Amino acid sequence: MEIKKIIFSSLISSFRKAQEYFSYKDIYILISGFVPKFSAFCPTGSFKDYISTYSLFFLKGKKLVVASAGNVARAFAYAASKFKKDVFIFTPKYALENLKIPILPSKTLKVFEVKGTYEDAIELAKKFVKKNPFKYSLERGPKNRYRILGLSRLFEKVLKYVKFDAYFQAVSGGVGPLSLLYTCKKLKIPYPRLFLSQNLPYAPLYSYINRENLSKEDEKKVLAKVLTNAKANFKLLENIINLTKGVVLGINNKEILSIKKDWEEILGVDIDYSVAVTLASVKKAISEKLIKNEKILVHITGAGYSLVKKYPIKPFKSLNSKK
Repeated sequence: MEIKKIIFSSLISSFRKAQEYFSYKDIYILISGFVPKFSAFCPTGSFKDYISTYSLFFLKGKKLVVASAGNVARAFAYAASKFKKDVFIFTPKYALENLKIPILPSKTLKVFEVKGTYEDAIELAKKFVKKNPFKYSLERGPKNRYRILGLSRLFEKVLKYVKFDAYFQAVSGGVGPLSLLYTCKKLKIPYPRLFLSQNLPYAPLYSYINRENLSKEDEKKVLAKVLTNAKANFKLLENIINLTKGVVLGINNKEILSIKKDWEEILGVDIDYSVAVTLASVKKAISEKLIKNEKILVHITGAGYSLVKKYPIKPFKSLNSKK
């Protein structure tokens, strides 16, 4: 096994446990979390640490408004507190338990607790900015080019070590694969096939690709709630999936729980439900022979949160989604 430290992350090759688990030899694991055993030290435990600092550094002039149900909120809360930047975060009430950061929250950080879903938080954030667009700026998710540029720093270094044929990641808005393709274009190298995944039964991108109806009632049933963004640019994501001859896989809760337990033992830390979706998609793609004789990169985008959560953030204000 060889571990290559890359910024906050680590790239693992010749990882026998992964090879044996998936019965697949040509596999690389990219860990973007807080996993000391494998030399990965993302400050808030996810790959979103690459986008928050970059965004705060370049998005100047207005106070930044962010909508998130998970890792993005933590990353921006940490960066806002570390650099004393004004950031307003809109997050569902259910996500507050996981909104703890490794340093004391700054007074420049304001968190709005939304009594509703992830989509409700997005809509309320938009309305908040619309009321005073000269003072506030919406972070805009994957439409924020500094997300793409921030994460491309990681991919550019990874691609210097390994040129892979397929990329696995669970997605919400798709900043990971979009940043990867941006980097490949910049380096003038072929795009890898994208193997994206979401949590059934509420999987907005999966439903869009397969032209299936999406039931709002199903949103409560999924474990990986950070993947429930139904406001993403699905047409753009469909285009890059088709461009790379990729696929979107649907993973159910039973598959998530099974593989989550296994990989927490392998890595020695907790992993996000969304990461379990990614890992289960690798298993499914191999078992269904969707991939064969290709060099694959599996991106573990969030792990070890239990090791970094220290300081809870008290909500500045509670909002009702119906208002």
